[in-house]
Amino acid sequence: MKNTINRGPRFYDPEHRSPKTNAIVVAVFCVLFGGALWISVTDTLYQQQKLHCEQGWQPACEALK
Repeated sequence: MKNTINRGPRFYDPEHRSPKTNAIVVAVFCVLFGGALWISVTDTLYQQQKLHCEQGWQPACEALK
């Protein structure tokens, strides 16, 4: 009798994929994660500068222009 482990649906199983597929998945993950990080950091810094400008900090107002 064959010993099988029920893993459920196999959306992505790196042990049974080619190295090229694994590299593509890792590259896509890195691009998406990097993009999300970039958007979150730049948005946070923009909101911080906007708040500082509203509080009267002139350098923050000049940076927003």
